[in-house]
Amino acid sequence: MKWKRMIALSALSLSLVLPLSAEAAGSFSDVGPRFEEEIEYLTSRNITKGYSNGTFGVNKPVTRGEAVTMIVRELGIPIDGAPNPGFTDFKSGDGFYTQVAHAVKHGIIQGKVAEDGSRYFDPKGSLSRSEMAIILAGAYDIPLDRFDVGFKDVSSTMSSKPAINAVANGGVTFGYEDGTFRPYASITRQEFAAMLSRTLSNDFNPMGMEFVHYDEDTLQRVDVNWLTAQELDGMEKELFDIINGVRKNKGFQPLKLNERFQEMAGLKARASARYPFEEYVMQTDFYEVMYGEKLTVEYKQRYSSGSVESAFRDVSTKSMNVPYAFEAAQKELGIGVAQQMDGTFIWVLNFVYE
Repeated sequence: MKWKRMIALSALSLSLVLPLSAEAAGSFSDVGPRFEEEIEYLTSRNITKGYSNGTFGVNKPVTRGEAVTMIVRELGIPIDGAPNPGFTDFKSGDGFYTQVAHAVKHGIIQGKVAEDGSRYFDPKGSLSRSEMAIILAGAYDIPLDRFDVGFKDVSSTMSSKPAINAVANGGVTFGYEDGTFRPYASITRQEFAAMLSRTLSNDFNPMGMEFVHYDEDTLQRVDVNWLTAQELDGMEKELFDIINGVRKNKGFQPLKLNERFQEMAGLKARASARYPFEEYVMQTDFYEVMYGEKLTVEYKQRYSSGSVESAFRDVSTKSMNVPYAFEAAQKELGIGVAQQMDGTFIWVLNFVYE
């Protein structure tokens, strides 16, 4: 993100000038049990509202202008002036213009590009599932380096593919039983309410994930700094080098990197961080299943959390039934680290013995 989000909880009470009334979800005549709690969650925080006729418009397609406005208000972006975003179909005074201009200012959206190279926004157009993925992944920093779900209708050339994988892996929305995602299908207002709620709170996320976090002391929203795969690899190497440096000082042989146990450690770290589709790695016969051969060496596994220094302290402390990093019988090592949804780190270390 181009801006640092540090917003007090009171920002959630900001009003959203979407359709007209501020009724609770339970009073909407067209809201059924399917997404009632999610709609109530958003309306109680004035993130979205219903219409003056007492309906929410559950089956109406959510427009691009409505969706962006909900996100701008939920994020608490101050409406303090934004330059004209330069959209050819959108001018000052139009509905949702102010919110969209501020969303562009803060890097949440960019708009569309016409054949002649001009940019437009299409504020009244229906929001598609692929556009939803891009907007939510960008606005809430949903990590993009996740498992490739392999939707049949999402090709590797689609610019929206990383965001689609992100929201599918993150429990925001899923594909269909036929293996498709239907990226160009429109989203109804109740569906978008559900997707936004799943992004904001693990109370609604079927995978227990949450992409909005608050400092316990200040009650301010904090931005998670997501590391790249290369940066996580660097953390693994740093811990590996620290362990071997201390082993050398203690008179032990340095450990060699075991690529298979390194891969296992990485998979198990990501599974523990609640990356979906990788829970199978927790099975005791994972090595045999993964590599098609019997395990012929002894190995012991240790979990840790926190920074490189914290993980090193853990493995440097003797504890019952878990490996200690400084044993003469150890010959090889595999280290994996993954970032959890709150931005913290979880480690898996596989020590291989003679």
